[in-house]
Amino acid sequence: MNKCVDPIDEGRACPPLDLRTPSAVLKAGLDLVYTEKKTHKVKGDPLTSHTNIQRFKDHCGANPAVVSQIWEDLQTTTVPEARIKVLDFSYFLEALNFLCRCHRESEREAQFDKSPKTLRKWSRCCLMKAQALKAKKIAFPTAEEFGDDVLIMSVDGTHSLFHEIAHPEFSQNRTCFSHKKKHAGLCYELGIYESKLIWMNGSFPAGPNDKANFTREGGLRDKLAAMGKKAVGDKGCTGCPNECSTFNAFDHAAVKAFKSRAQMRHEQFNGMLKEHSSLADQFRHEQEWFDVAFEAACVICQHRMEHGEPLFDLMAGIRI
Repeated sequence: MNKCVDPIDEGRACPPLDLRTPSAVLKAGLDLVYTEKKTHKVKGDPLTSHTNIQRFKDHCGANPAVVSQIWEDLQTTTVPEARIKVLDFSYFLEALNFLCRCHRESEREAQFDKSPKTLRKWSRCCLMKAQALKAKKIAFPTAEEFGDDVLIMSVDGTHSLFHEIAHPEFSQNRTCFSHKKKHAGLCYELGIYESKLIWMNGSFPAGPNDKANFTREGGLRDKLAAMGKKAVGDKGCTGCPNECSTFNAFDHAAVKAFKSRAQMRHEQFNGMLKEHSSLADQFRHEQEWFDVAFEAACVICQHRMEHGEPLFDLMAGIRI
């Protein structure tokens, strides 16, 4: 335990930090969902076993080292909305479990032996704290940080299933229909630079295409135009050549390979997000709660990229 002074509280002493090693995080996570007999029935040390680490990741969405770092960041961040001061660590793990597995409340009640109201309250609290870390973890670099590069990022929309939002006049709300999911959905516009998420805009009804979201007033197109930079996008963003470069027949072979790999790297990040069942399956709660879950998942994925799980090298294998 370490004493700290919380700058948010203008110098008043805050409670001791509850720092957890990856091994302690792993043990706490396994104890929530497995019996001791099951976790010890592995080859070698149960706290370093690949099987147990994978079990933890399957239920919490990240490996113990990443969860340990997120837990530390939530206690030491200078973002007021993200600061956790006093909280049972099991509540945080249960919140991650909801994000990763998205079980129904009756299933969670049986699994964790806590009332649905308690689980709902603390899961939302923890995920809202994690969501607030986006102020530090998901930031758009300045033009100087990009240097002389013109193509600085990839952009794409990712869709998640959602219940159809009622239309004020008609029986069907076409603005919610996702052409990717063939179902009502919500969309977020994401931007990737190197192995880092730097842009997140949403959520929007999934009906409009990626170009409509890209060209929203005050959105990514306006930001790139002000900086004199471009993004790499797929055919959904055609029509904005000064701000978004898409695939075309006049590209040199190396440029085609670069654009293709940029899109593949972006899909790698989308796949990392969809490892969370709350984003891959149909979300059963209100849109405001979906935004909390999605942005908290983005913060978790950002931590994963920074701590041992980077996206692949964009320039590897490209001959210029």
